[in-house]
Amino acid sequence: MESFARAVEVVLKDSELRDAPGYCPGPSLWAHAVRCSGYVQSRHATGRVLIHA
Repeated sequence: MESFARAVEVVLKDSELRDAPGYCPGPSLWAHAVRCSGYVQSRHATGRVLIHA
């Protein structure tokens, strides 16, 4: 859950500056947020390796 909250935080902070009617965070921003959240790293650390997305 902590990784999810971090990813959402990254998206919200980035979107704050771009906010406008009709704005929608793109897939590349979500991918960046997931990379920054530490989720993949924690899965590797616990031995539950995921396929690189």
